[in-house]
Amino acid sequence: MFHISRRLVFLGAMLAVMALVAVVAMQPQLAAGSIPAPVDTIGDSLPQQGIITTTAQYLWEFSAKFVCGLQGPLQQGAVGEPVVKPGNYATDINIHNYNYRDLKIHKKLLVLVGTPQPGAVVPPPFVLREPQVARPYKFVPIVLGPDYATMDDCNAIWDMAKNTGPALQPGQLTIGYLVIVSQLDLDVDVVYTAVVPPSQPTGISIDVNRVTGKRFYAPANTLP
Repeated sequence: MFHISRRLVFLGAMLAVMALVAVVAMQPQLAAGSIPAPVDTIGDSLPQQGIITTTAQYLWEFSAKFVCGLQGPLQQGAVGEPVVKPGNYATDINIHNYNYRDLKIHKKLLVLVGTPQPGAVVPPPFVLREPQVARPYKFVPIVLGPDYATMDDCNAIWDMAKNTGPALQPGQLTIGYLVIVSQLDLDVDVVYTAVVPPSQPTGISIDVNRVTGKRFYAPANTLP
């Protein structure tokens, strides 16, 4: 009986050594990238930078507010308030890729106030007050290199509208969002300036805002 027990102990020890050797032998394979792909989830358990699964992906979104164009003086007898006070408005949206790799980003417009081009079916100007809603324009993709930057101003916004959705009248009051979608975080800063109409005493205001990015879970084929 004593000899049988010793044999069982020896056999158990050998099995343990064999299991340890098998684990060590697997390490190069794991290090080489054979780790299974992450499981799709709408939770936040996956790492937050650039995770892509077979059916969805985590992305960054920046919603930059813009106010562009001229709001003229109120007509005599007008009831209520204009969307913004009479003045001439401009917006400059700066985008910086601080990641040291090429990065493809996508931009689209949401226009809440605008003046369609002459001949458009929609009467000018349109103001989409609740319960009316704005429909997003099509995405525009661009590529930013490592530590590269670009900007979108009112002229670029009017050009983008012409190429991706209902065309707007440049120079006329235009208000909405420039939505920027990226796989990685970005620096996005917006500069707002405004002056009173030329017929009144001059004055200028300026403001600079940092747009905070938000993480969201996008279904597959969200981006073109």
